[in-house]
Amino acid sequence: MLKKIITTFVSCSIMLSGIFALSTSTPIEVRASSYNDLAERPFMGWSSWSSIRKKPTEENIKAAADVLASKFKSHGYQYVNLDDYYMLDWRTTVDEYGRWAVDPKKFPNGMKALGDYIHDKGLKFGHYVTLGIPKAAIDQNTPIEGTPYHAKDIVDFSKEQKKNFNYDEMYAIDFSKPGAQEFIDSWARQFASYGIDYLKIDGVRNQDIADVEAWAKALEKTGRPIHVELSNNLDIKHISTWKQLSNGWRTDHDVEAYGTRYLASWKKVARRFDDVAQWQPHAGTGGWNDLDSLNVANGSKDGLTKDEKISYVSLWAIAASQFVIGNDLTKLDDFGLSLLTNDAILGVNQSGVAGKRLYKKGDTQVFYQSLPDGSYNIALFNTGSDTHNVSVKWEDLRIEGSAFVRDLWSHQDLGRTEKGFTAKLSTHASRMIKVIPASALTVSPESGATGLNPSKVTLNWEASSESYSYHVQVATDPSFNNIVIDSTVSLPTAEVKNLDKNTLYYWKVSTLSGETEKQIGIYSFHTELTKVPNKVEWVLADRKNNDSISLSWNPTLEAESYTVYRKEVNILGLSSDYTPIATDILDPNYIDNSAKLKSGVTYSYKVTAANKIGESKMSIEGYSDDQSSVKMTALLIVSFTLGAVAIIFIIARFKSKSTKQVGLSFKRAS
Repeated sequence: MLKKIITTFVSCSIMLSGIFALSTSTPIEVRASSYNDLAERPFMGWSSWSSIRKKPTEENIKAAADVLASKFKSHGYQYVNLDDYYMLDWRTTVDEYGRWAVDPKKFPNGMKALGDYIHDKGLKFGHYVTLGIPKAAIDQNTPIEGTPYHAKDIVDFSKEQKKNFNYDEMYAIDFSKPGAQEFIDSWARQFASYGIDYLKIDGVRNQDIADVEAWAKALEKTGRPIHVELSNNLDIKHISTWKQLSNGWRTDHDVEAYGTRYLASWKKVARRFDDVAQWQPHAGTGGWNDLDSLNVANGSKDGLTKDEKISYVSLWAIAASQFVIGNDLTKLDDFGLSLLTNDAILGVNQSGVAGKRLYKKGDTQVFYQSLPDGSYNIALFNTGSDTHNVSVKWEDLRIEGSAFVRDLWSHQDLGRTEKGFTAKLSTHASRMIKVIPASALTVSPESGATGLNPSKVTLNWEASSESYSYHVQVATDPSFNNIVIDSTVSLPTAEVKNLDKNTLYYWKVSTLSGETEKQIGIYSFHTELTKVPNKVEWVLADRKNNDSISLSWNPTLEAESYTVYRKEVNILGLSSDYTPIATDILDPNYIDNSAKLKSGVTYSYKVTAANKIGESKMSIEGYSDDQSSVKMTALLIVSFTLGAVAIIFIIARFKSKSTKQVGLSFKRAS
């Protein structure tokens, strides 16, 4: 009977301790692009390494976030990535669980405060780690959080130190040992508590696949969507593995011109042309090739000519590489800023198509993207030291007949050409063009919904052989008395911006030939909602006082209101289901005045976004108060319960043996 009681207690304890990472958990298959649902397009942002390198501080990371928010966010840039050297010397100092310890002089308010600052600006927080376990953790034999194991229990001394880049005193981990996965889990939980949205894992080599798998599992367990980027110079032979475990991978060594006073060099940029051609087939939704950072906006410090800077950005754009600025954002020059905020070029990068190499002839190369609408983005490069004519033939792209050409850097329409396009390019110069085959142009939209409440709509129509210019009008009535757009264009396409939501528009297009105007047709479209909003990505919960908790979350596209859900988690980690506590919230913040501070209780929140079509999925959880104390108390209760049962069992067995021995002695005596 006692054994049954013990078995029952153990089973309950295991269920209750599900809030902890256990070494006996079954390994799980993970794929970053499926579990975090990120990287639909290459990420856009800024990284500290190129300009700040070993001297990041809370102050200069915040300054970069300020500039990214004010000058770049409107163009699609999101990530503020802190890359390396935020920690104390890992050879001598780690935190209580053997992880890197944040340098309090560089970051006096800690990483969560920095993450909150970045999130408050509507941006995302990127962080950095390398593989292995620090030397100081081994020397001090630090415990592994939430387990009975210590650092020396998981190290693989047979591999000695992991010599990767700056970290020659990080030791290898044996992931077959209990506690190994839990160590990585604890580090991932710590990063998630900072609010990170991106993690660069550095020093990855072919022999480190087990480490990367462990990190992927750990990040998935956090429940937070975290973009995973692997660095650097990865082996293309293992691309299937990198694609399975991450959202991006560095295809080459660093682009920085180390040992010089410049940030970059043309030599390092130029070696990427072959990288783009070789890695192109492997890029797509969920994971993208990473050519490293863009250093084109700090004037002469960049170490490049203006033509080289344009080619640098053009190659990254046509390749659909991760688009991350490396420059000091507080010292931008106007020319570089114009390169990094040219929306037509950024549109090439964010097209969702990685460019292929069409030609490589001597010092000239041509790359192209073939887009679903039948158009092409084409980049022409001269990589040599002399001036060259660089050409593209329509027939090599299977374009039948003529095509319209637009220069994407200058935003100029270049007219219609019959067989192809040629550019005369000086040393290291390039050209980026949009090509629209005349045969591919049709009326769109014809009459129906345009999709998700657009702020802009692109109108296309059948090209006319009689004219090279068109008159386009857009109005809110079929009689065209209330005209909102009236323009003349040279291509059979027009972009209409600043449209109202849920509005029926009428548009008319005519050909122009001298003073003669001939109507092609009148059409309509409706800017109506057709799907629910995107899911809220993060929720922050901070206690204001003993009675209330302040909540904030990221605003999501097309949300008309928000609903806040809450549950209470008790000291054993048990809770009821989420229930709504506030609905029809218009702004992404709320104060919960019914969240009284209770001993052993944590409040957990989720938020949904809604519009007239419906409600989004719930966000990830946002916790108030300190989770670690609740979990530790629960662990102590479970441990105490098991210990008490074990003691009772031992006493019972001892008494049973004593009784039997007394009875046996009595029989012998009689």
